[in-house]
Amino acid sequence: MTYKSKEALDRFLEIIKNTDQTTFLNPDKVIDDQGKIDGYQHIFHLLKTAVDFYLLNDPLKPDFKLLSDGYHKLLGDNVDAIYYFTQVKGDQEYVIKGKRYDSCYLSFCTYGGEPNGEIVERVCENINHNDIEFDADGSFEIKFTPNPNGKNEFKLHDDAVNLFTREYFFDRFNSRESDLEIVNTTPQERSKPLNDEELAHRIDVMATFFEQTTWLAPLPIDFPLNDFLPPFTFEADQGSWGTVDNTYCFGRFKLEENEYLKITFQSPECCYWGIQTWNYLMQSMDYNEYKVCINKGNAKPNTDGSYTIYLSHEKMEVDNWISTGGYKEAIIFCRWLLAEELPEKPEVLKM
Repeated sequence: MTYKSKEALDRFLEIIKNTDQTTFLNPDKVIDDQGKIDGYQHIFHLLKTAVDFYLLNDPLKPDFKLLSDGYHKLLGDNVDAIYYFTQVKGDQEYVIKGKRYDSCYLSFCTYGGEPNGEIVERVCENINHNDIEFDADGSFEIKFTPNPNGKNEFKLHDDAVNLFTREYFFDRFNSRESDLEIVNTTPQERSKPLNDEELAHRIDVMATFFEQTTWLAPLPIDFPLNDFLPPFTFEADQGSWGTVDNTYCFGRFKLEENEYLKITFQSPECCYWGIQTWNYLMQSMDYNEYKVCINKGNAKPNTDGSYTIYLSHEKMEVDNWISTGGYKEAIIFCRWLLAEELPEKPEVLKM
């Protein structure tokens, strides 16, 4: 007997086998040897996410799946944030219940596209804490529905295929994340074991997600060395899993042991800003061993309200310092949430 699942698995394994040649070993990529080694490790991070998001997740019976933690990282994870993912379907109705505690930002963002694991095409609906009516103790209930009508009800668009939660903290590791649960209120039949056709479909979806995510990491951009590109806001039709509440700014560092960067910038009024180091695969550095991120809540401003951040291999006796995480070269990433205006590009001096 020929199994469709076996055929789908063979297709997936072929994609995995060739991933290095089409992505991080591509000679057009600006990436060092450590970045290429990270690329092989990234394959396993991505495989785990593909399984969690598309094998063990069902839009008819959704469940929030954690995007990243201290050891498993993907898709531009942030040290100060916790993200959850689930698949959704535009003809269903979902209720999210929760209780918010210590976060400075909380949002629920649905994305539209094809339900086959492809990179999403657009942001359908982005709901942040300013849009939600909370009870006095932080409890809340929101509904995503094709026909919203009333408090805390929001549009679920026909092309919606997945949903990300985002929660940011000024002191994540001494803070309590929100309690969150999602339920599809449309009645469903009791689950049965996946048949061959259903499993083959899920494997194909995983393969598509895996392959197309490698198009994003390493990022297909040549970043300036020891400098930043101009900040930009994320647009709803930009594609990928960003949020329209974010302003992004990317740079690249390359430092010898005795060198450091002095980064100075003015921040507009915002809910949150943070600067951290990533490797070339958009993965945060080892924040269990190194201080690789600083944010609005723990940085000390200069007398004129600006901020100066120092980046180096070894700890510096300054107010605002972050580590290279043991990397000679990699990415510096800045983001602002709910900024009132577009920030200016940070100034960088290599010392």
